[in-house]
Amino acid sequence: MRQAQQRRATQQELIDCHDCGNGVSFSAVACPHCGSTEPSGPAVQSRRELRRLRIEATNDRRLVMVTTLCAGLGTLYGGVMGAGGAASLWAALGYGFVGAVIGVPAAFVINISRSLFD
Repeated sequence: MRQAQQRRATQQELIDCHDCGNGVSFSAVACPHCGSTEPSGPAVQSRRELRRLRIEATNDRRLVMVTTLCAGLGTLYGGVMGAGGAASLWAALGYGFVGAVIGVPAAFVINISRSLFD
C-alpha cells in the first residue's frame, strides 16, 4: 500500500518534456533524456507582463537619454564658460558631472509623471 502511494506521488511529480515527450521531474533543471534546459516548455508571458516589460524598457531608455542630454549640456556649458585652456576642460568635466547628477532624478520624475497619466 505504501509503495503504491509513493509511486503515485512520483508519477504526479513527473511532467512530459516539451521537446522529447518523455517523463521528467517538474523540478528538474534539464531533461535527462534529451538535455533540454526548458523541459516544461518556453516561458509564456501574459499581456500584462509584456506591457510591464515594455514600460520598463521605455523608462530605461528615457533615463539614459535624459541623463546623457543633461551631462552633454553641462559639458557644453562648462566648456563655453570656462576661462580657457585646461580650466575649460576641468569646467566642462565638472559641469558634465553635475548635469549627469541632475539628469538621473529628472528622468525619474519624468518616468513617474508619465506613468501616472498612462
